[in-house]
Amino acid sequence: MGIPVQTTIRVTSRGNAILHEVTSSAMPDNPITMIYVDGDRLLLLHYCDSGNRPRMEGKISPDGNSVEFTLVDITGYTEKGFMNRIAFTIVDANHHNEESTFMLPGNKSFRAGGVLQRTK
Repeated sequence: MGIPVQTTIRVTSRGNAILHEVTSSAMPDNPITMIYVDGDRLLLLHYCDSGNRPRMEGKISPDGNSVEFTLVDITGYTEKGFMNRIAFTIVDANHHNEESTFMLPGNKSFRAGGVLQRTK
C-alpha cells in the first residue's frame, strides 16, 4: 500500500522483553508488540489497533537470520480481523524484513510487509 511507517524496536524491562512500536501519520494510534522468552519458548503478544491481542510462538530459522511467529491463541474483539503470523528476517546490520498475515472478516487473508532501514 506504500504507507510510510516508523518502527521503533528497543529492549525494555531490564532486558526481559523487546518492544516493537509502529507509528505513521496514516494510523490513528500506535500498535505495539512485545517479544519475550517464557521458559523454552519465544513468544510475541501483539496489542492490535483492532481491539485484540494475538499471542504467537516463534521459531528461529536454522541459519539464525529469521524468526517466524504463528498464532497460539487470541483474546479480545476479532470481528474486524486479527494478525495470525509475523516474520522478521535480518538482511544486514542496517536492514530487516517484516512480513505479517492478517485474517480479515469472511476468513480472507491479507499480507503486508516491507524492508525496514535503520536510521542514524
